[in-house]
Amino acid sequence: MCIENYPYGNPPERFHQYCIKMKEKVFAEVFTKEDIAGIFARWQGEVIGLLEVFPREIIRQNGYLAGSQGKDKDYLTVGCFEVGFGVPRKEMIDELMFHLEASYPQFHRHLLEGVGMFEWNIGFTPYWVYDKYGFHRTETIIEAIVVMEKMIHERGSEM
Repeated sequence: MCIENYPYGNPPERFHQYCIKMKEKVFAEVFTKEDIAGIFARWQGEVIGLLEVFPREIIRQNGYLAGSQGKDKDYLTVGCFEVGFGVPRKEMIDELMFHLEASYPQFHRHLLEGVGMFEWNIGFTPYWVYDKYGFHRTETIIEAIVVMEKMIHERGSEM
């Protein structure tokens, strides 16, 4: 997904090869556990947004916040929303989450979580998008940062 098609403008081009090598290792591990690692959006041949979804333990070992409830083997975690330079961030995040719902059957794990922040509507992990798509709060990390989760299919019903 983003190994070859990182959204334009992010990160600076001089870091692309380093980022590609770093991400290749992460994606190789993800693909031993899941068939997809999120979704991306294209416009006029350019990737303008992507949403990474990784197994919780991979998210955590790569420095992202994740929940602590339940068993890691049951959870996917939203790792990051990337939005291309000049693309309206809030609208792209909403669109990515909308299309992610259609991809739920492709995931093996049955629970999806995201870390949401209050009072930062266009930030990296906005609370509102999880609330809008039916996630419920399961943990509070600090006052304005919460973990929200959603069952994306019944346990054992994955494809």
